[in-house]
Amino acid sequence: MKSMALVALAATLLSAGISASEETSPQSTSTGPHFKLAIITSDKYSQDERNVFAPDAPKVFAVYRVVAGPGTKVKAVWLAEKVAGLEAKTKIAENPETTFSAKGEYIGSFPCTKPPQGWPVGSYVVNLYMDGVLKKTLGFRVEKQ
Repeated sequence: MKSMALVALAATLLSAGISASEETSPQSTSTGPHFKLAIITSDKYSQDERNVFAPDAPKVFAVYRVVAGPGTKVKAVWLAEKVAGLEAKTKIAENPETTFSAKGEYIGSFPCTKPPQGWPVGSYVVNLYMDGVLKKTLGFRVEKQ
């Protein structure tokens, strides 16, 4: 009986479109600056989350929806977490800060371009910062296909 209840709960959450990276905590109703949604995907205009990419993927994007006030700054730092030939947590890219000039809800993206020899197989993370404070960590993998 408990497994049926868990299956029903999972189906309800999936049909509601709740993502693992979407905020469902009380902070999501906060009036202060916060990320409402953050996902990894292959297209800066997409809201279809992807967690696995091929070594020849041209770009990987961190797409976000944020509630911001005047002067709120967001940025992304991309790290190789477990990649052969690289030390853990090696920074591979950092996007310039985006500063919002007015209060509102904004959608944006941070790209990370494929390295010249392609993406090494392994696991990666992108850390999203708001006003210099780490607010979200998103993970993805590169696998041979």
